[in-house]
Amino acid sequence: MKKLAFFVLLPLLTIACKYNLGDTLTIHYGETIEIPSENLKITFSDLNDSRCPKGVQCVTQGQARAVLTVDKGGNSESVELTSEGLCFDETGPCGSEVTAMGYRFQLLYIYPHPEKDVTVDLKGYSLKVIVTIYQTN
Repeated sequence: MKKLAFFVLLPLLTIACKYNLGDTLTIHYGETIEIPSENLKITFSDLNDSRCPKGVQCVTQGQARAVLTVDKGGNSESVELTSEGLCFDETGPCGSEVTAMGYRFQLLYIYPHPEKDVTVDLKGYSLKVIVTIYQTN
């Protein structure tokens, strides 16, 4: 019975990782998500988090740097997104925007924000990102 449940749920897990352009994507560390309409795959591949922890007096606010590996039709490129430290707004003003491969990547937030005396394994991190087509004026 357990094997049957696994094979029934497996396709649902695959479907859950497919998105459309303009969606707010939640990507967990090490996860690859797809935007099938664009033949686009995005992997949260690296993170360096030096943001000042909540409840701590820091000399600098620090920042978090997340690297996405973007694959479109076999062509791959890494993009780096940064988030300011001491910024807790999850709607976007803390994060950077970059363009690559004809798309705009906007970082909304990196979870979790560091806390005093709490260590988070890389696999415990996720980010919220919006991907749109990059249009020049």
